[in-house]
This record gives sequence, structure tokens and C-alpha cells, in this order.
Amino acid sequence: MVAVVTNSVCDLSPELAEEYGVLMIPDVIIFSESEQFRNNLEIDPPTLFARLPRCEKLPTTAHPNLQLNMDTFRRAAEYADEILCISPTSRMSGAYSTACSSRTLLIEQGFTTPITVYDSLQISFGLGTLVREAAKLAKRGCSAAQIVAELDVIRPKIGVYFAMQSLEYARRGGRVGAIRVLAADLLKVKPILTFRDGLVKDIGVVRGYDNAVARVVELYRKRAAFGGDVFLFHSDREELARKIRLELLETDPDCRIHIGWVGAVIGVYTGPGCIGFAFLERDA
Repeated sequence: MVAVVTNSVCDLSPELAEEYGVLMIPDVIIFSESEQFRNNLEIDPPTLFARLPRCEKLPTTAHPNLQLNMDTFRRAAEYADEILCISPTSRMSGAYSTACSSRTLLIEQGFTTPITVYDSLQISFGLGTLVREAAKLAKRGCSAAQIVAELDVIRPKIGVYFAMQSLEYARRGGRVGAIRVLAADLLKVKPILTFRDGLVKDIGVVRGYDNAVARVVELYRKRAAFGGDVFLFHSDREELARKIRLELLETDPDCRIHIGWVGAVIGVYTGPGCIGFAFLERDA
């Protein structure tokens, strides 16, 4: 049996992770030296988004350290013959490197359960999409090598598209240039963003938040493989997400839509008001 392990920044809820049989290593949200919280264990998205507007200084985030990785791998080895760790993109996080180092240290200590570390080139629900597919294959009895071969096929087909109500939190978190953010927010221009090849990229701009949300919905309709699983994610916009879900079902009545909160780690940089999708795209 293959145990599927990932970081909590995949943004699967603890309930979904349990349903799929996935072990999640907690990332850390740091408000101060004395206030550090393990994601999904000591802080959840609603708590984070309620607190963010009151923060003079944004919290920082940290991927799981060597010890957290090693402890999780040991837990997985209690019931699995192989371990597949699906890591956040190595182009934005040191989590992949840390997972590899953890594997090396365990081997040096005599750990015998094989560990495969896979670079998802994704984050948040894009990562979650890969993790979910891997967990399904693991339950069917596939080996780690078989799962990795299938992930290599799926990875370039993952579509992640989203818009944010403001780029202010991304600016404060050092994720985009200040001048660009200032111009965008003053002009009420909203970039349409995607996650591709391990990085966030903008693929266009529209004027106004409502138009940005509509554009993201349009991208789903144009690019999704209808009838599949869809993550419809939001940061403190659950009512809007439920409304969008009904719109999608009119176009794609057979799709299985999972509404989920943007997790606390990613939410530090999106702030409230992010809306987006993660899904498998149809063949061109």
C-alpha cells in the first residue's frame, strides 16, 4: 500500500484529507515569535481572515521543517509499504528540498520504507487536485511508480484560475511589485491569474471585481473537462462561491463541485475576496 503525504498548503480540508486517506504535514503561520500556529491544527481559514484586517504587520509563513517531515514519514510507514510525498512547487517553496533532505536523514538512520518525493509544480488547490488523484490511485492498489507516471500525465492538465479583490495583501507579503499593485488598485483593474509551470502568472486584466469573477467563470466554461471534479475556492466569500456553484451546474450539470476555503498559508497573501477554480482541462 502507498501512503500519500503532502503539505497542508494543498488546502484540502482536514475532513477531505481524512476521506482520501492523505497525511498532511502542517505548515506554520507566524504572527510573532510567541504566536506561531500549525495550519489546520491551531488555526483555520475563517480565523485567519477575521484577524488579517487588524494586523499592522502581516504574518509570515514557513513550510514544515525536517522534524515534521520525518515524523510524518514515520507515521506513514506504520501502515504503508511505500510513501509518496507530493510537494508544493519547488519554484516557490523550499518544501521539496526539505522533504528530500528528510528522506536522506531517515535512510541514514536505517529507515527502510521507500519514499518518493514528487514536485507538483503547484500550490493550494492545484496541489490538492494532484493529491486527490494520487490518493484515488493508491486506494486502487497502484504502486508509487505507477502513481507518479499518472501524475506526470495529469500535472500539465491542471487548470487553476483566480482573481483577487485587492492586491494589497500580496504587496504587503512581498509577492508583487508595489507600483504595479498601486496602479491596479487605484484604477480598479483586476488581474486574472493562473498557476502554471510552478509559478503564478497573469493572463489578462479586467476592470472591476465583478467582471474579474465573471472572467474566471468563463475560463472554466471554456477549458474544463466537463463532468469532472472541481475545486471552487474562496477566501471569506462563501455566499458568492455558492452562487457561482449554481451557475456552473447550469453549464456543467455532471461536475462535482467542492467548495473550499483558501487555506491560512495562501490566505496571508490573497487576503479576503479571492475566488477561483482548480480542475482538469479538456484536451486541446
